[in-house]
Amino acid sequence: MSSPANPPSAHVAFLVNSLCVGGAEKQVVSLLNGLRHPRLETSLLSLKHDDALLPQLDAAQVTRGIEHLGVSRGLEWGAVRRLARHLDAQAVDVLLCTNMYALAYGALARWASRRGRRLRLVEVYHTTLPGSPKDALQMRLAGPLVAQVDLLVYVCEGQAAHWRAQGLRSRREAVIHNGIDVDRYTDRWTPAQKAVLRQRHGIGPQDYLVGLCAVMRPEKAHGDLLHALARLAREGLRVHALLIGDGSERTAIERKIQALGLRDQVRITGYVDDVRPLVAACDAMVIASRTVETFSIAALEAMALARPMVMSDIGGAREQVRHGDNGLLFPPGNIAALADQLRRLAEPRLRRRLGERSRERVVEEFEVGRMVRRYEEALLGLVAQNRAG
Repeated sequence: MSSPANPPSAHVAFLVNSLCVGGAEKQVVSLLNGLRHPRLETSLLSLKHDDALLPQLDAAQVTRGIEHLGVSRGLEWGAVRRLARHLDAQAVDVLLCTNMYALAYGALARWASRRGRRLRLVEVYHTTLPGSPKDALQMRLAGPLVAQVDLLVYVCEGQAAHWRAQGLRSRREAVIHNGIDVDRYTDRWTPAQKAVLRQRHGIGPQDYLVGLCAVMRPEKAHGDLLHALARLAREGLRVHALLIGDGSERTAIERKIQALGLRDQVRITGYVDDVRPLVAACDAMVIASRTVETFSIAALEAMALARPMVMSDIGGAREQVRHGDNGLLFPPGNIAALADQLRRLAEPRLRRRLGERSRERVVEEFEVGRMVRRYEEALLGLVAQNRAG
């Protein structure tokens, strides 16, 4: 029997769309790897079977196991029932949902479960500006659903302010910034090793190389970077680019590279398991997203590797990048402004200074341990309230 000095453990189940490569999914993996509180046990459930990030997960930390719910698309009641059975059989205390699709399943499963209000529902939301009219409609429809959430977690202050102004409310809210393992994202590659990596992609050691590390989806706006490069080329400044990743937009991106005459300046790596050496081989990194981006994990990783960031000013970008101090910001979709910031970073000394400050900022503010502690406090607080009530 437990005592106040030795309270019982609590089971937190994490529900994600999938373990595909994405910032929200990386955040879940980092959180599960870092949660080591003796009173917290965890399980991981994914709606769809995409395990690209599974090798990065310390499975020993997921003490109650990993399960796929077999969703193909949309809302499938069989998956809701399977989730509800998991909640009951495992006596889950808290169900932590990542983004709104998972929340829809989580809320329905709580309703179908015998756990009822004994189960606390947490939503961790990673979007500021919806990426499509469909996404915007889903957000408007999700308002009543979010109102039933016991804790709504925003990942930056800018996002929280945006959605509060839109009238989104839950029973309780918190802002917990994303964090990363700064030791893992430390630049340990020698200049010679970086030169070899660059040479493989046709980039010389003295060439000015910017990188963009993201899944090739419309909201990532790879085309904006390509148009900025073409603009600089017309002015006589030759900037090379390394596009790290793959995705549904790759064919369209390849066509645009050809149409803009950038075939000799731009390289696409395709999917890469470990992006760290490629990011470290770049002189600067770019995030050009026009929507969805809120508190970029990719930006934190690049900053920890001491790369200066050029970021579109959406979501929490200005909470990561202090313009002129550890990176540069530009209005989303403004090709001329993006080109201006890339032109500024053609100066190596400025790149080095901003890169060093980038590393310092991540170490001071966005180390994964800080994020994990905030989540531990929030989750244990919910459990304590539940058992007291």
